[in-house]
Amino acid sequence: MMPKTSMFRAGAMAAHLVLAVAGLVLAALPGESLAQTQGGWRKELADKAAQAQAAGQKGNYGEAIRLLKEAKAKAPLSPQEEQGINELLLWAASSAQDHKLVLATVDERLATGRVTGAELTRKLRLRATTQYWLKDYRGAAATFDKLAAQGALTADDLTMLGSAQVALKDFGRASTTLEKAIAANDKAGRSKQNAKLLAMLYSAYTETNNKVKAGQTLQRWFAVAPSADTFKYLANSYEIASERDPVVMINVYRLGLAKGILSGEHYSKYSEAALDLSSPGEAVVALEKGMAAGAIKKDDRNNRLLVDAKGQAERLKGTLAQQEKEAVATKSGELEAKLATAYFTLKNYPKAAEAAQRAVTEGNLKRADDVNMVLGVALANQKKSAEAKKAFTAAGVANAKSKDVAALWSSAT
Repeated sequence: MMPKTSMFRAGAMAAHLVLAVAGLVLAALPGESLAQTQGGWRKELADKAAQAQAAGQKGNYGEAIRLLKEAKAKAPLSPQEEQGINELLLWAASSAQDHKLVLATVDERLATGRVTGAELTRKLRLRATTQYWLKDYRGAAATFDKLAAQGALTADDLTMLGSAQVALKDFGRASTTLEKAIAANDKAGRSKQNAKLLAMLYSAYTETNNKVKAGQTLQRWFAVAPSADTFKYLANSYEIASERDPVVMINVYRLGLAKGILSGEHYSKYSEAALDLSSPGEAVVALEKGMAAGAIKKDDRNNRLLVDAKGQAERLKGTLAQQEKEAVATKSGELEAKLATAYFTLKNYPKAAEAAQRAVTEGNLKRADDVNMVLGVALANQKKSAEAKKAFTAAGVANAKSKDVAALWSSAT
């Protein structure tokens, strides 16, 4: 099933196309005094067209359609009569939202062979959007292909074509089309419209088992539309790809917390990753927020876990001065890394950034990606975006496992 917004856009586009063409036709209709003598119109048909025009302008599209059908019954029509009456009929049918009549009339116009150039492009687009509106996705896709042969596909055309291909489960072609639609929206400054397209693109790559592209698209989707739903996909993807690496996962959960979109089991998983990495302050935050959200039960086990995490955080405060003294004296990258985590977990982000920067400078780190991520997030929390992005880049270089989550943080900073 296609997104309702895409269906609405298709209907709106079809109506716009019809009304734009109909405006030209209304202005070009022969006056009564010229009927039978100029323009290839018979007086009785010119009169019917004028009456239909008047009825439509009063909002009586049903009457306009009736009159125009009576005129069409006076076949054979001259080329001028056929064009004028059918264009008016497109206007009236579209205004009455009689999409089947719009489609039949467009087909009749195209069948004459007299529709060429820019007008042919408009008619093919009208046909495709109307087919899409009628949920004839196979027909819409075929007509958009004809339009593509003229090199005339717009961002909206590509959106509907991609949507139709997804509905037809033609995921291979859909992925190509949706990539083009997204690029066209980006070029037109309409990137905010890409959230639903990225969701469909992620589905298309998943269906074709293109795991690399699916993962990349998921990150793009999350960057455009961060939400609890997209975060669930994201966290699950990272769990699998990183084999639940604690450094990768804690930075995924940190981002979810920063965006306010953690939910369900992510709170408890965040607290577990934080405790594994000696960051009890983060564990306290995850447990308390999880309990407040009803995602973590307030039972004896979890209450004891919370008390223990709070105790660890309090004890950590008392050791900071000594930790810093030792780290500075020994010029140890690992000691500075531990100090950075200690300051970070207590939300002293300036001090955390200073210690992490010293750790990176001194080197010889077990997990340089971990330290650079702490540095980047600490800087991001201080609104130092440019410096944070450099740290995230360094994290990705240090360890391929952290490359994607570092890039995600960079795009969100």
